[in-house]
Amino acid sequence: MLLALHGVSKRFGALRALDGVGVEIGGRAVGLLGPNGAGKTTLMRVCLGLLTPDEGELRVLGIDARRDPGAVRMRLGYAAEGPHRIPGLSGLESVAYAGELCGLPRRTAILRAHEMLDLVGLDQARQRPVEEYSTGMHQRVKIAMALVHDPELLMLDEPTSGLDPGSRDELLQLIVRLRDGEGPAVLLSTHLLHDVERTCDGCIIMDRGQVRYAGPLEELQRQLGDDSYELRGSGELRALAEALAGAGHQVAWGDRPDSLVVRLRPGAGPAAIWEAAEATGSSLWQVMPRRQRLEDAFMAAVAQGGAR
Repeated sequence: MLLALHGVSKRFGALRALDGVGVEIGGRAVGLLGPNGAGKTTLMRVCLGLLTPDEGELRVLGIDARRDPGAVRMRLGYAAEGPHRIPGLSGLESVAYAGELCGLPRRTAILRAHEMLDLVGLDQARQRPVEEYSTGMHQRVKIAMALVHDPELLMLDEPTSGLDPGSRDELLQLIVRLRDGEGPAVLLSTHLLHDVERTCDGCIIMDRGQVRYAGPLEELQRQLGDDSYELRGSGELRALAEALAGAGHQVAWGDRPDSLVVRLRPGAGPAAIWEAAEATGSSLWQVMPRRQRLEDAFMAAVAQGGAR
C-alpha cells in the first residue's frame, strides 16, 4: 500500500485545503489528478511530513507519517514543481550533493549520481553547469536528485509543466521506464490528464480538497462509462442507424463506411442494438463497447462527487 489516509484535513486560515481526505491506494504508478487549487500539492507535502495535518491519520508505505515523518522522508524521493538548482554546480555535483544530504557517503553519492544521470538521459551533460540546462534538462536532473538515495516511492509535482512537446514526451517515457522497471513506485501530481493516461495504472482524483475517486484507471473508466458502442457490419447500415435514432439512441457514423457509433439511451442495454439489427435485416459482425477517455471519466467523477 502506497498511501492510506483517513479523515485527513489541513486548513490555512479559512481555506480548507484538505477536507477529510480518505484514500487507500497501491500500484506501480499513480496519478494525482485535479484542477489547480484542488489540494494536490498540499496532500503531497502532508505525506512528506513537510506539513502537519490538523486532524486525521496517514500512513505512507505502511509507516505512520505523523509519528515518524523522518522515516517516511528517507523512503521517498520528491521532485517539487518549479526550478530548483544551486548556481555554480554541475549536474553531477547537484545530484551527488542531494545524495549526501540524504546520508550517503560522498563516494557512494558520486557513483549513484553517475548512475541516475545515465538513467534520466543526461550522461552527456553531467559536467555542464546547471545554469546552462534547458527546462526539460532541469526537470530530469530534479528527478535524478530525487532518485539518488534509492527511494521506494518517487513523488513528482507537475513534472511536465512548461515543457515543449519533445521534452514532455521524453520525460513521460522516463516515467514509463521507471514504472516498468525495478525502481520505485511513482506518484505523479498533474492537471494534465494525458500524462496520467499514458504513464499510470491508477489515479486519485481531487477537487476542492476532497478525493472524488481512488483506484485503477480502468475501473474509473468502467464505472463512469457512457454506454457507447462501436458497430461494424456488412452492407448498408443506414436503415439500422435510422431505427436506432428513432428509438431514442444517439447515432453517428464512424470512421469507416461500415461503422456506426451508438450511445444508448438511459436504461437500454446492448440487446437493443441486436434487436434493431434483426428488425432491419442488418448484418453486424462487431458490437464493441467504446473505451471512455480519461478526460470524460475525470469530468464525470468531479461532477458526480465521485465513487470512492
